[in-house]
Parts: sequence; C-alpha cells; structure tokens
Amino acid sequence: MSTTRPPDGRRADAPARPLCVKICGLTRAADVAAAIEAGADLLGFNFYASSPRYVAIAEAATLIRMLPRRVLAVGIFVDPAADDVRRAIDAGVHLLQFHGDETAAFCGSFAVAAMKALRVRRLGDLAAAARVYPEDWWLLADTADERLHGGSGRALAAEPIDAGLARRLFLAGGLTPESVAAAVRTLRPLGVDVCSGVEDRPGRKNHALLRAFVSHAKAA
Repeated sequence: MSTTRPPDGRRADAPARPLCVKICGLTRAADVAAAIEAGADLLGFNFYASSPRYVAIAEAATLIRMLPRRVLAVGIFVDPAADDVRRAIDAGVHLLQFHGDETAAFCGSFAVAAMKALRVRRLGDLAAAARVYPEDWWLLADTADERLHGGSGRALAAEPIDAGLARRLFLAGGLTPESVAAAVRTLRPLGVDVCSGVEDRPGRKNHALLRAFVSHAKAA
C-alpha cells in the first residue's frame, strides 16, 4: 500500500506550525526518556546493521513503548529487505526514513508514511534531488559522503531554498546546540535532525546537549 501523507494526517504544506525536532541514533532507555523530557517531537531508531548506533528491532520495540502519543517513532533504514521494514512497523514505528538507494516506489509501498534522505553537497542541489518524490512527502537533507549513509557530522552551508521545499524538509548534518538556531532562522524548515551533535560518543546521548539543542531550535 502506498502512503504519501505524513503520519497522523498532517500535511507538509499546512499553515504555519511549530518547528519539529528529531533526535536520531537512540539506543538506551535513559536517552529516550531525556529526549522526551527535552521536548523532542520525533525519535529515530537506526536499523542499519553497519551503523555504530544500530539497534535491533526487538530492542527498539521496548524503547518505542516509552514514547507518549505526541512523539513519533522513526525507523531508519539503508536498502532494507521489505520484511524487515514490516517488522519495524509491527514494533511501533510511525515513519520510515530511507537513506540508501531505495526507489520512491519501494519507499511508498508500506502501511506508514516514508521520508527520503537526500544526500547533497549543497542545499542548492535539493530541488533537483526532490523531484522524484511526491510533493507531500517529508524529505531530509544530509551532507553527501562517499563512505557513509548519513551521520557524517558535517554541516551543509546555509543558503536560500524554495519556501515550498523548506516546508517539507528536515535539515540534518552537523547541527549542534550552537548552530541550530541560525540554521532555523535562515531556512525555516519543517524540522531539524540531530545525532552526533548531542552525543558523548556514538549511541550515547549527552542530556545537557539534548536539552540545549531542543530549546535553541524551538526558540529560533
């Protein structure tokens, strides 16, 4: 079944709305609790086995049960088998985030909404990269890296992008509590995504940095 609407019925082109903050690479219950308390809107669980932030679907299911209804669970995949995606959905994932070479048809073939990560070298490349995806899909912009599927920790230089594209875009790549407010003010994206910028080491979140990131992002 193809679903292109964002989860819980919200459209990416809705009127002015609060910024969404997404925390990725969660592996521990203490970090999930801290992210929820900080005010995060989406929490990402990485099902890519080669990632240092990998979490098994069964382990993620326990963490996802901690989430209140206002917080969406995001499953992060790189060229997965369809059965693994369906297992993650059964475990409680609300949104699928694809970082590999998946086709738009594959991404949209599941019972929950999809978000495609676009690996670009500059924000000016986003419009062309986004054309193959339905206009009401959420997209994520991350810094291109020949060796990594996301998580490079390198920021994309801020530059103007189309407002319609910004309204369905999560900005990722090298964001920190110190840099996120300026990025939000410049681009006015749908949301921001952070992983390494709030960590002590891969998969281990710094709770003070988590609180600062969410606070600075939402105050921008």
